[in-house]
Amino acid sequence: MEKYIQSDFVARITITETFPNQGSTLHYQSSIVIHQLFKGNPASTISIMGSSDGKRRTSCDIFFKKGTEMLIYARKSDDGRYIFDSCSGYVVLTKLRRGNEKRELEMLDFLKQKGIVSTSRTRYGVDLGERLKAFQGETLTKRFAIYKITFTGNLTVDSVTTVTGFNPTLDGKLVKILKQSRWVSDRLAGDANGNKVPPGSKLLFAFYYYPAEGKDPSFIGEYDL
Repeated sequence: MEKYIQSDFVARITITETFPNQGSTLHYQSSIVIHQLFKGNPASTISIMGSSDGKRRTSCDIFFKKGTEMLIYARKSDDGRYIFDSCSGYVVLTKLRRGNEKRELEMLDFLKQKGIVSTSRTRYGVDLGERLKAFQGETLTKRFAIYKITFTGNLTVDSVTTVTGFNPTLDGKLVKILKQSRWVSDRLAGDANGNKVPPGSKLLFAFYYYPAEGKDPSFIGEYDL
């Protein structure tokens, strides 16, 4: 959810051509064909932080050859280009997709169908690990749930609404945990007043369901593993 919210362009694409870096620039350009557009405006090219000419410019260089099918999360640069890098959260898709890849595409389909395209650069943090242990062993049919959190100015939770949930009983328990948890934000850097965000700031937050595997019980987590 975080990488979706912070991106200006999200799509399932195939790279059709790559072009050399121009001079000392840290990005190279690739032509793309879009198979599914989840967020942003249609584009025929994408800029990728890396090297297409064999020269290593940074330790984070990435390169994708012609024919690579990918799910990409990109930001719009000041000059209007869509750019992504090694930390953007891209996924290289294979013909035999893993469960987490299928779930990610399912979530993106849901967000598109609901017209949820809001963008925010604010990052939020919370530690729910211990409180989620109570839900080990649950048997669920859905693989994810999404909630919309509205914050007051001091980062306490004003309200939580269910965008799509697991079931009413479980949703009620998870909403209660979200309301009672201590949240932090990267907006706090240099803020002498402590935990502050604009009143009414909103966050889309997801929980993920993992079925039992072997001797390991099923569980609900805050991270997409």
